[in-house]
Amino acid sequence: MSDDTGDGAGDVAAGDGGETPNAPDIDDLDIAVAHWGIDAWGGAEYLVTRLAEALGCEAVHTLGEPAPDDPNPYGDVRFVDVTDSLAPRPLRKLQARAGRVFEYALWEDVDWREFGDPDVLVTSGATTRAVITPDDTLHLNYCHSPPRWFYDLYHDRKDSLVGQLARPLLRYLRMRDATIDPRVDGYFANSPIIARRLQKYYERDSEVLYPPVDIDSYRDGGDDGFYLHLGRLDEEKGVPAVVEAFAGWDRDLVLAGGRGDVDDDVLARIRRADGLDYRGFVSEAEKCDLLARCRAVVFNGRNEDFGIVPIEANASGKACLARDEGFPGMFVDDGENGVLHDGSAEGIRAAVERFERDGIDADPQSAVERFSSGAFVDRLETAVTERYAAFRTRGLD
Repeated sequence: MSDDTGDGAGDVAAGDGGETPNAPDIDDLDIAVAHWGIDAWGGAEYLVTRLAEALGCEAVHTLGEPAPDDPNPYGDVRFVDVTDSLAPRPLRKLQARAGRVFEYALWEDVDWREFGDPDVLVTSGATTRAVITPDDTLHLNYCHSPPRWFYDLYHDRKDSLVGQLARPLLRYLRMRDATIDPRVDGYFANSPIIARRLQKYYERDSEVLYPPVDIDSYRDGGDDGFYLHLGRLDEEKGVPAVVEAFAGWDRDLVLAGGRGDVDDDVLARIRRADGLDYRGFVSEAEKCDLLARCRAVVFNGRNEDFGIVPIEANASGKACLARDEGFPGMFVDDGENGVLHDGSAEGIRAAVERFERDGIDADPQSAVERFSSGAFVDRLETAVTERYAAFRTRGLD
């Protein structure tokens, strides 16, 4: 398991890493939070809810109302639609529903003076970086990843017709994405993987701020004999290989998460297999119960930016059988708090068989303290106040 926290000083950090003189108290700052459009409740929405709570914000500004009809499952933070402030409103509403294509332009047109002229604006997501703030507003971005289809996954769909037809649009949006980068005064990255991408694609330093995990809400409730997959049924989550590994096998697998983008035949295969149980999107309470009772968690996300599921698994005292890519591949110490595999159906089966035979050597719960909610709040408050103090005097020396 890597100890690399990637705690770079950041673009607006305060010098040598010590406490910044005259840093304000967090309660004395007017702070606003913005998050790109929401088409499903997931890890990014969990993060921005916790971020807003930590900064004392009751609302998060977003494009359009959240597409899921159910209220925010992660807390009481409200999402406020900024398109209500844009004209012509019917056109802007239509653009917001169209997805990422129009989001750079929509965020660019939001006048933040209509929302209180904050001292600090913290944006979450890639397109929110397009905002144009007053010159006395510090703009910090929490980066989940530079847009992957513009950069590290650009070549992955080159053989499909849709991928070929989308190339001109992706090239334009990549230029748009690069153009807006200077509007960000400083970056938070959700893992060392994202810090590396920010340096590679934007040549920007960042400070790693791991998403918070409410460690105390998880428990080890024993072993009911089933394996667990948490997350949307997405291609990028490697769900087809997980289904192939367990379908027709004598190991039971419970899948919990939204419908996702996998083909209908994957869902049909899940329904046909006796040992596969798809629960759909589950509440936090049910998720914690499944984690408490499972034998181990199977995780197969492709080059995952952060991936909260392996941490949740360990917090529940369970091993995580994780794909050896991205941050989960750094977090899981093979044979200690989990088992690594290559992402294929055969590799997943081999990892399960190895786990059944050898188990793991360490207490999984010992690996998660650095991801606690308390650590997140402390580091966020310190970073925001010190960066604002440095920003306030920048260029005035």
